[in-house]
Amino acid sequence: MAEQYQTPWLGSLPLTLAIREQTDAGTPTVVSDAGSEAASLYRAIARKLAAGVAALPRDMAGKFPSIVVQQPT
Repeated sequence: MAEQYQTPWLGSLPLTLAIREQTDAGTPTVVSDAGSEAASLYRAIARKLAAGVAALPRDMAGKFPSIVVQQPT
């Protein structure tokens, strides 16, 4: 699907009952079961996402005022 939508593949997570229950309880897997394989997968995906965001060009357009040069009328 990532290829179909031309977006980077970050990784996949197992469909386990524990992840669903932890998420429903409001406790992320990386907190409630930090040593698990699922938590490692979450961290790997987060690192890939952070690296992708860090590689994006910085958009400074909103930090500078618009300057318009006109001939006097």
